[in-house]
Amino acid sequence: MDVSIVIVNYNTKLLLKDCLDSIQSKTLGCHYEIIVVDNASKDDSVDMVKCEYPNVILIESNENLGFGRANNLGTKQAKGKYLFYLNSDTVLLNDAVSEFFRFAESAEEKLGALGCILTGPDGNTCHSYGKMITPGYELKTAIARYLRFLKPRWLTMPDKVKKPLSVDYITGADLFVPREVFEKTRGFDPDYFMYCEEVDWQKRMDNLNLKRFIIPGPEIIHLEGGSDTTKTKSWSKSRISNIQKSRRIFYQKHFNKKILPLFLIAQNIIQLPWKLLK
Repeated sequence: MDVSIVIVNYNTKLLLKDCLDSIQSKTLGCHYEIIVVDNASKDDSVDMVKCEYPNVILIESNENLGFGRANNLGTKQAKGKYLFYLNSDTVLLNDAVSEFFRFAESAEEKLGALGCILTGPDGNTCHSYGKMITPGYELKTAIARYLRFLKPRWLTMPDKVKKPLSVDYITGADLFVPREVFEKTRGFDPDYFMYCEEVDWQKRMDNLNLKRFIIPGPEIIHLEGGSDTTKTKSWSKSRISNIQKSRRIFYQKHFNKKILPLFLIAQNIIQLPWKLLK
């Protein structure tokens, strides 16, 4: 088996269907399997997969495990040489899986992970990669919310890349990883429920000098936040709160505790607009 495609689903029945259809119609150049891990959905996602996609390996969890733990669970049943972690709110526009597979097979450097420039449904680029989380970068990102000339580079990413681009981390929406890397690094850290788990994992890859690349070729639409059905102010504050909780875990794991106050200052700056909504 060349590639195991692992998809975590939580109440995204229609999005998941579009994702699965795109994989099956576009993936022609490699041998693959699809593993769907359902996080106790209540929208008939499980019945839909069982009825319409009998060849998909379905893992039913009786609780919401979060993103990282669910991906780790799916990986336990994976048989592929490579693992492709794909969000349920994505749609493949071409044979992206084979593009990643061919690049990985011919890579000369120690490979940690691959991704591509993702686009939204409007054709504009969306969050595909970023700089590693550090105290200085965190503070700069916070200030950049108010000073446009400091806008982080990952927020102004190119529409496409003509050659492989070395990056600090690739978003978890399309993360293509050699199985041996998963085994060496033990995959996603279960301490994270959602957000930052892919950054943490690639931080550990970086510690082993494993490279991460955004490559040309694969074309994938990402409906960022498409699995969230509520787009209210309260949802926004909840999401920001979850992100900052994960970032705090990241800081506690990877930095001296004396730096934590700087992190808190940056987060207070970031959260100010949401605090004003209360």
